[in-house]
Amino acid sequence: MQLVPSLLFGISASLDALLAGVSFGLRGIHVRLPQNLFISLVALLGTCLSVGCGGLLTPLFPPAISHFAGSLILTLWGICYIAGWFSKALRDRRSPDGADSGTAALISAEHPPESLAAGQILLLSLTLSANNLGIGLSASIAGLTLVPAVIATFICSVLFLYLGNRLGRSRLMRLIGSLSDPLSGILLISLGLVQLLV
Repeated sequence: MQLVPSLLFGISASLDALLAGVSFGLRGIHVRLPQNLFISLVALLGTCLSVGCGGLLTPLFPPAISHFAGSLILTLWGICYIAGWFSKALRDRRSPDGADSGTAALISAEHPPESLAAGQILLLSLTLSANNLGIGLSASIAGLTLVPAVIATFICSVLFLYLGNRLGRSRLMRLIGSLSDPLSGILLISLGLVQLLV
């Protein structure tokens, strides 16, 4: 049953898109549907590449070892996401002036652009794609199937980028955006445990 693991993977791999959407929404930048689809397709290609490479590596190891190793790596990825978020939160707490500098910079532009520029689209696409490489490889080694994983990733990416951009000025969405790393970490740990048990 690949539905739950694929959904967990898709959500976790796409939380960066939610954060990006919130960021652009705060700046008054509208991410149009064709731009959203292009960004999500490039992220999808990165996911396909990483999950496919994991599928090629899996036969090189005994099934029990590759399954356990993939699940362990996913769990470690999740712990790293959470630890990185805590570290950043502690740094921000120690320097109150710097804590909100990112948000202040986002909303301080007097005349923000109305739409993403071509360079921004490409950079965001490659960034989201690169973010999926490590967890995609680990998930594949742990036994995640390619097709459900990439479908879930594409749908979640399009949806999260749209929602984040649409509701970027909402306090709730800003909170969710700021919690994307620990949420992603929890989902990755959950995915690692689910893959270990199935």
